[in-house]
Amino acid sequence: MVEAAAFYGFHPSRHGYICCPFHNEKTGSLKIYSGGKSGWHCFGCGRGGSVIDFVMELFGLTFPQACLRLNTDFHLGLDEEEDPEEARRRREAARRSRELEERRRQQAEEEYRAVAAERRYYTDVMKYCAPDPADAAAGYIHPLFGEALRRLPELDWWLDEHIGR
Repeated sequence: MVEAAAFYGFHPSRHGYICCPFHNEKTGSLKIYSGGKSGWHCFGCGRGGSVIDFVMELFGLTFPQACLRLNTDFHLGLDEEEDPEEARRRREAARRSRELEERRRQQAEEEYRAVAAERRYYTDVMKYCAPDPADAAAGYIHPLFGEALRRLPELDWWLDEHIGR
């Protein structure tokens, strides 16, 4: 908006105000916004809007005419025809990208289900194969219990890293 105003001969003050071209005034009441809130608003006559609205009001144009004027004045390239082959390649690349993303999502879901199932299995092993105090005193621990002790922290780490439980 700031560039368009300057291009059409309006130079905002350091606070972004110009004299409104849509009504008579001696001090600037039309604020030109820049950055995230682009556009304009006149506090005198209440008009405002986008850069397209400004060009429409300024030159008495319709919306399509204002778009064409901005396109011509700022060399936006909006009227350039796209090569049909290039358009097809672009659509094909976008389709492949979506398919790849879907495959990755499915693989991630499958991996999560496998890790979650393995964690449930080893949690059950810990519950049902826990050593009896008499067995532990004799030095016997079920092999699956030892494996569960080793695997559960790895599985918990994976779930924390990939899912953020």
